[in-house]
Amino acid sequence: MSSHQWNRYYRIWVNHSIFYSFSSNISMVFHQAYAIRILGYSVDELGTLTFINLAFFALGNLVSPALLYRYRDRRVTIWKIFTSINIISWSLTGFSDITLNKYVLYMLVAIAQLSGAVGNLAYSDTIADMIPKEESVRIFSRANTLFMSSALVALVTSVALFGVVGPSLLSYRICYTAAFITALISTALLLMMRDLTRRNPSALNLGALLKGYQNAMSSGKIKSYVMFMAIFTFSVNLPGALWNYYIINVFKGSETWISINTITSTLALSIGSYVLNRFYHRIEPKRILTISIIPISLFPLLFLAAHTMTYQALINLFSGFSWSAFNLIAGIYNLYIAEEKERIYMLSMLGIASNLAAATSSKLGALVASISFTAMQSIFVASFVGRLLMYMYGKRRLPSI
Repeated sequence: MSSHQWNRYYRIWVNHSIFYSFSSNISMVFHQAYAIRILGYSVDELGTLTFINLAFFALGNLVSPALLYRYRDRRVTIWKIFTSINIISWSLTGFSDITLNKYVLYMLVAIAQLSGAVGNLAYSDTIADMIPKEESVRIFSRANTLFMSSALVALVTSVALFGVVGPSLLSYRICYTAAFITALISTALLLMMRDLTRRNPSALNLGALLKGYQNAMSSGKIKSYVMFMAIFTFSVNLPGALWNYYIINVFKGSETWISINTITSTLALSIGSYVLNRFYHRIEPKRILTISIIPISLFPLLFLAAHTMTYQALINLFSGFSWSAFNLIAGIYNLYIAEEKERIYMLSMLGIASNLAAATSSKLGALVASISFTAMQSIFVASFVGRLLMYMYGKRRLPSI
């Protein structure tokens, strides 16, 4: 590919992702609070919502390899179609109450996540061919800084809105209208994207698909990495349905708390990505990935003690900086731990395993939490223990790249 071509489509990808980040952060950050405040969801219904969120992403990862291999010469078209459905569906979740059926939210989230998984696999396959591995940390850390900055703008705007108008239906209408408009802009930019590397299509029957999974998982380093991510994701998502419920119903907080938490976390993610960009040449991926788990492990315990908005903001700043390192290096692992012929199968298996683990753990956590307040608190403690154990596991078993 020519330098001019690469620069043009790199800019298109970045600009599309900036608007995607703006829209998705509003839609996804507030969908649980919207379910609680406007639709009146209980903790068990939030658990179901979180389960659907994650399980349908896993389902999308299950069906997408056959589709992508069959039309791999048109993988950018697949990326365009399914990512557009994903972001527009998410932006429509905040209008679920118009139907007078609170379970419409389940359907929209299911569509968004199913299509998002397919679009994400096509995107990952395309970007892995577009960006050289040796430049990946530098390029992704720089791009992540821009994406996080866009998210910050979205969240700061929402804080101002909820602060002035309050936690009302009107606030949600304005937020989700902004999400819908930026989703359309993101889609328009994505339509301009082209594939710079041609991959030949190949039809897959069920037997060939299963053999592809088997071959990919026969690699010791791929199997160790997928197992590590699945178990770690299970531990992280045990309180997945409880964070916003705890803030609103236990700490008696508001949407402003949720916005401030996400702003401080996103700010830390942006700063972390910038710092990593400055020192990318010194990074040893396995070491960074495992060490970042230690501060990530502390967050559930700190959350239980952070009963004011100020404390919540501080611990999310701490958490976001830790996650910036983990997310960046995990993204590099996802794209480059497998060879090109195994990449789609590995990404698919990783998505299936980690999202099924997350869906199961979040629903389990919600069920246990519905028993009593003490049971709810125990879920946060269990998440702390599980995360910390994965630091020890990762230090011994996580492969290097």
